[in-house]
Order: sequence, then structure tokens, then C-alpha cells
Amino acid sequence: MQNKTGNHKGLWIGLAIVAVMIIGVMVLHHTSKNSQAASGVQTINVGSGNDGQPFAYLDKNGQPAGMDIAVIQAIDKKLPQYKFKLTLSDFPTMITNLKSGKTSLAFYQIEKNPERQQDFKFGSVGYTIWDTLLATKKSTGVLNTFADAKGKKLYVTNSTNQATLTDAYLKKNPNAFGVTRGTYTVEQIAQGLNSDQFNVYPAPKYSIDLLNRQFKTNLVYGKAVNHSSAYPMFNKKADPKLMKAVNQAMAELKKMARSNS
Repeated sequence: MQNKTGNHKGLWIGLAIVAVMIIGVMVLHHTSKNSQAASGVQTINVGSGNDGQPFAYLDKNGQPAGMDIAVIQAIDKKLPQYKFKLTLSDFPTMITNLKSGKTSLAFYQIEKNPERQQDFKFGSVGYTIWDTLLATKKSTGVLNTFADAKGKKLYVTNSTNQATLTDAYLKKNPNAFGVTRGTYTVEQIAQGLNSDQFNVYPAPKYSIDLLNRQFKTNLVYGKAVNHSSAYPMFNKKADPKLMKAVNQAMAELKKMARSNS
């Protein structure tokens, strides 16, 4: 497990790579779409988030913004045979849309886990790295493992990897702690923590920082309980040609980013 410094560095190194690759692709491929005949372009519905700063959200003008949105746009520019059409939602709805075939591809800081690999296919190139931490108020104390949360009450957002991690621990340790599940907004999570509706929030560092910055929750955390990377995720029936094209574009963009970093 990494310490807190490693957690922070790992996430933002990943974001720096994404930022560099986006700039590079915009410079090198800004005319590629114009050269493609309209009749030869296939529209691909792509899912992402609408309330997940700094990765995927709606800005003050109601426009898609964030790092995952920028990655989608960068890949779209690099693949003139496709036109990406965004479908934005909360995380559980994004998962449902992908599983039902409403979308073919999704980018929203999606981590691999065995359950998801049964229902979806993953890209071969990760684009950010980050850890899951157990956020608490100072009065609750710092937690370094799920075992430290014994007797407490956790909140997890439906369909997230944090929910999967929590359920995996409870499967081996029934009734170790209580769990509140839902699709709460950031504000509702802050309210739940401040009112002691729940007192532990498994989350990546950026989510904890957002709560502390916007709602003055003063959350603390200890060691990471899980280390992971984010990948593009595809519908199980996605066209292999699309998957190959996205994987290749991601690999080329990442190589470009490293050479310019």
C-alpha cells in the first residue's frame, strides 16, 4: 500500500500524462476530421459523468468538462472513422447505459474488478492511477484498513469499485460494519458525514479533497485500502474494431505524453 504522499503523486502524475497527450493530439490531428467523408463516419455513443469534478462534470454553462471528457475528445479527434456522441449521467446510470447497449464505451475513472469483467470488456491502456482511502472525521479516528472500521457505518455509491471492495470485505466478515448505499451528491455525502448518518466514506483522494474544500468537512484518512488504475470500459458486444482503434489511440497518446514530459 502507498502512503498519502504516494496516493497524491500517483493520481496527479496520471492526470499530467492525460493533459500532455490531449495537447499533443489537438496539435497533430486538428484537421483529421475534415478529411473524412461524412458517409464513412460511424457514430459511437460514449458514456461519462455529469457531477464528478475534476474528471467529468457540467461547467457553469452546462457544457461537458473535465479530464475524462478531454480524453474522450482527444481520442475522437484521433479516430476520424468515428464520431463520439456523449451521454452524461451519474455513475450507476452510466453503468446501466453501457450494460444495456445504450452506449458502447465509457470513460469515468472506471476501475477493473472481477464483477465488472464478467459484464464488460476493458481497454488495455490505463490513463490515471489512484488509491481508495477510508475518509472519516477526526473524532472517528484514522482508519488504515476495513478491519479498523469494525462497528462503524460506511457510505458507498452504488456500482462503484468502492462498493465492490466493501461488499468483498463483508462477504468474508459478515456484519463487521453497517453500510448506507445510494447515489448521493457530494453535498449529500457531506451532510451524511456531518450528521453522523454514516462515519466512514471509502473514496479516492480527489473526492475527499473536494468534500474538504467545498463543504469544510475536515476529513482525514490513513493508508490506502486499494490501489488501482482507470481504464476505458466497453459494452460486452462492442465492435472489436472499435476496441482495437481506441486501444491503439490510447497507446499512441500515452507514448506522445511520455516523450513530451
